[in-house]
Amino acid sequence: MRATGITWLIALCCLTLAGCAGRPLLAPPSPSPTPPALPPFVATADPEIAIPQLIMAERESAHRGDLALLAQLWADDAHIIDRRGTPDPGDDYRWGDRAAILDRYVVAVFLAPPPAFDSLPQPVIDVTANGAVAHNGNDRWTFTWADGRWWIQELAY
Repeated sequence: MRATGITWLIALCCLTLAGCAGRPLLAPPSPSPTPPALPPFVATADPEIAIPQLIMAERESAHRGDLALLAQLWADDAHIIDRRGTPDPGDDYRWGDRAAILDRYVVAVFLAPPPAFDSLPQPVIDVTANGAVAHNGNDRWTFTWADGRWWIQELAY
């Protein structure tokens, strides 16, 4: 009789463990919704005002690990180019869209973010018909005007 009780106990434990095995330990992440527009004072301002603030917002978001804000800054078809410190474009590394850029932040940037700015950057800005290029140190930022606001289109560093 005692052996039967132990057998039932073992069977009950096995069934309990089997039932738990089918459940994930952590819920899978939910897909990111389309990012809402930034507040008008940032994304819709004149380029001389908006662009330094967008560059600052990108840097601060990288430090805070704020993926939601970063998704609001980058155009859907944006890209980042790591020039690898050489003038040869053949050795550049590229991230090709917003999803890849956000993955880059999670995998690399959040672990070792670039240094914070001491103050609002003062890039040299060249405005075009529906975009702008800004040079801030060794970084070249390209911005696009779409859907009534400014988006980061490219960062080459």
